[in-house]
Amino acid sequence: MSDHEPPAGPPGRDEEVFARQGRRLFALAYGMLGSATQAEDVVRGVRLRWQATDRAAVADPQAYLTTVTTRLSINVAHSARLRRASYVGPWLPEPLDTGNDAGTGVAGTGPVEFDVLLMLEQLDLAERAAFVLRETLASPYSEIAAVLCVDEAQARHLVRRARRHLATDLATDRVADRQGREDTAGRTRAGDDAEDYEAA
Repeated sequence: MSDHEPPAGPPGRDEEVFARQGRRLFALAYGMLGSATQAEDVVRGVRLRWQATDRAAVADPQAYLTTVTTRLSINVAHSARLRRASYVGPWLPEPLDTGNDAGTGVAGTGPVEFDVLLMLEQLDLAERAAFVLRETLASPYSEIAAVLCVDEAQARHLVRRARRHLATDLATDRVADRQGREDTAGRTRAGDDAEDYEAA
């Protein structure tokens, strides 16, 4: 066997293990990246690593696959942020076609919503990963700590900080939205008054 071939083992079982995790891994990558295309690329990369790994040495396949997906997603997100630094105009997440479960592989995982993805983009990558792991996958803090190589107290702190930042952003958006509606209503009333004056 060459160095590039995956180790021998029961391929059917290994593929089954990965298939059971596929939707979960996609939801994680999409929450991190805001792009279905990039999330699919990450999951493909994770699958290649899984095939090349000595699965007999993996005590917890779910933890292993979650860790690899998170770290690959962080690398991709970091590279994307560097590219967008020179991009003129706002970045928007790639909408997810939730009506095509076969294509997205996210049924039952509760993918992150579009407006939340916009706010998540403002978080640092460790906060974002901790939030997505906790809120999208309901990962225990011990797993989040292991994935991010921090202690459990720091994992809790990252999730709390992410929630606080998102709550602040949401409150700011609501104030701005309310102000916009009030401004629109004021202009409408002013226009109505002008029409009444002209009619008189």
